[in-house]
Amino acid sequence: MWFYNILSVVIGIIVAIAALYLLFRLFVLKQGNEKVILLPKRATNFQVSDRNFESITLFCDIPFVNKGRQLGTIMDLFPRPLLPEEHFDAVKVDAWAMDINRPRHDGYFEAVIIKPRKGGTIRVFVSLTGKNGNIREDIKGFPYMDIDIYYQIVGRTDYHIDKQRIRLTAEEVQAALVQ
Repeated sequence: MWFYNILSVVIGIIVAIAALYLLFRLFVLKQGNEKVILLPKRATNFQVSDRNFESITLFCDIPFVNKGRQLGTIMDLFPRPLLPEEHFDAVKVDAWAMDINRPRHDGYFEAVIIKPRKGGTIRVFVSLTGKNGNIREDIKGFPYMDIDIYYQIVGRTDYHIDKQRIRLTAEEVQAALVQ
């Protein structure tokens, strides 16, 4: 008889722990997580930041938003220009990004904490340097260039990496040269 009483108590404790665990998981699910998204379709056209005889630097602004219910942090963000030599080899391409609320010009991306349902803007810079020393001549025949933007996000769960793509068109480059 005492064995069944002990067994009933043990089973009752196990059921209570399972119920509490289920309630905890439902609470966590209700709390949600971050969902930081770059919005490349809302990016501005590229504009001239700096221009000289040898190079031209362009920038565009890309908004982002945290659609989640918790704080989200963009820990790292970097643009990767996709212009292989086989496609076009007359210019050297450099790219970097920053949060426009905290400008930096050293190529370092400072982490950004985003509140739920809030957002901000990332500024992406692209520098085209002519390999022959004259950007006007070197840029002739420039095709479009895709730029992948990789960003690492962390919230309540482990970090994850996402990627969005923007495009620098030949028309934007030509318009920048005549500005």
